[in-house]
Amino acid sequence: MNTTLIHLTDTHLLPDGELLHGRIDTWARAMGAFSAAAHFAPDAVVVTGDIADRGSAVHARAARLFDHAAEQLGCPVIALPGNHDPAGSVGAAFNPASTARGPRPGDTVHDVSGLRVIGLDTDGYAEPEGRLRPEQLDWLMDQLDTPAPRGTVLAMHHPPIPALLPALAGRGLADPGALAEVLAGSDVHGILCGHYHLPAGGRLGSVPVWAGPAVAYNHNPFAPADTVQGLDTSWISVVRVHSAGMTTTPVPVAAPAAVFTRPAPINTVAPQTAA
Repeated sequence: MNTTLIHLTDTHLLPDGELLHGRIDTWARAMGAFSAAAHFAPDAVVVTGDIADRGSAVHARAARLFDHAAEQLGCPVIALPGNHDPAGSVGAAFNPASTARGPRPGDTVHDVSGLRVIGLDTDGYAEPEGRLRPEQLDWLMDQLDTPAPRGTVLAMHHPPIPALLPALAGRGLADPGALAEVLAGSDVHGILCGHYHLPAGGRLGSVPVWAGPAVAYNHNPFAPADTVQGLDTSWISVVRVHSAGMTTTPVPVAAPAAVFTRPAPINTVAPQTAA
């Protein structure tokens, strides 16, 4: 049995009437991402931080949007902060279905039909790196001491893997080795992150890591090395968790023009013959 998670990240919501970089309506973009999520009938939606842009005071409204999306989708919306979200801004108004909370406001535990999703608050507000404090790692170790029926997925904002773009070097999770030690031998299927505004896959020890593309905009990997360029694109990720592990697929919120349409092939299994 598969569990389907829709991974959203980096919505960068702004106060009413403001456009991100003078052109992007981030609220419309976020609502479009939730609408796209409905196509995949998710068991949960996971939002990995930078809910607001540059500390904008929009979190109360964002919590209402997430609650409405949860009602419409019929599944929980799990949220955690990023480096654009001030400390405590993603607190009690979010994650009403959480089963436990940890040392930081964004540390939460969720039961998604037997799959455990643990959100980790990597802080880093207005700082280049994220971090997990010793008390958070101790709390996480305590949670993982008891395996979940269908395993665990971690969610955090700062990736514990390097970025492709030189301009983002040193802006992931500080000391990822400390987290790797906690995860060794655990039931964690994978780690979902954001922050880089460019999809990236890797591993932390033996655990797969997925830094998903952003809802608000994404970086141009072909920009000159001494620049950072944002592209007007919006993506979500479809995450399937199963007994063999975790698969991730980036999906554009608005489908590009089709180049062909044809019937899907019919899967057939050749009949067995008697020996």
